[in-house]
Amino acid sequence: MKRYTLLIYMLAIMGWAFSQNTADEWFNQANAAYNSGNYETAVELYEKILATNMESVPVYYNMGNAYYKMREYPMAIYSYEKALKLDPSNEEVRTNLEIANLAIVDKIEPVPQSFIERWWRSLRAMCSSDRWAWWSVAAFALLLVCLFMFLRSRRVGMRKLGFFMGVIFLIVFAFSVVFAAQLKHAANTQDQAIVMTPTVTVKSSPSDDGVDLFVLHEGTKVSVLESSNGWNKIRIANGSVGWLEMDKMLSF
Repeated sequence: MKRYTLLIYMLAIMGWAFSQNTADEWFNQANAAYNSGNYETAVELYEKILATNMESVPVYYNMGNAYYKMREYPMAIYSYEKALKLDPSNEEVRTNLEIANLAIVDKIEPVPQSFIERWWRSLRAMCSSDRWAWWSVAAFALLLVCLFMFLRSRRVGMRKLGFFMGVIFLIVFAFSVVFAAQLKHAANTQDQAIVMTPTVTVKSSPSDDGVDLFVLHEGTKVSVLESSNGWNKIRIANGSVGWLEMDKMLSF
């Protein structure tokens, strides 16, 4: 039985290595196609990589650039947003997303955020979930060192230093764990979407008979609140809420 288990593990590792090598080859081919101006070919290759569950910021970012060159702005915005979900600290992706948003019709003023909310979001966006996880590991290790210093040192000054530094690393550890968990949850939750239809009417209820509330255009980002019978209840940046058919948007 142990031999079969070992064989399964070996085959799994070999399969992963083969997939990784294939994805790397496709990525290089896609980049070459992009540099040659063959943007459609580049997008096809990036999509093949994503189909193997090899998600990464470079793949989504480069795919967004290819879509932008093709003037398919909704898909470019979608790709950049996917990249930011994986790494909200990537300024290059954020800059290109802002440029792509200039090409869409809807210019919606967001609801002002409180200072605490802005501070929390900006601090959380300083790193990706993986980086915050590493920060938590490092902070915990330093916390143990400070605890050892506090308990074993005979000098009062060293014990005070161990105590105060331990408190700091405890705070860093707590924040890092929370940020890593929140970003990981956000990356695995499809609670946002990009409108993909040139012009859509948002309804007051999940039905074609609902009252027309407002109109949105392709490329607009919405938050998905709930779903019902092929419709999504959505909220836009200014706080307006309504219902939109699922097939009119691409969730992420």
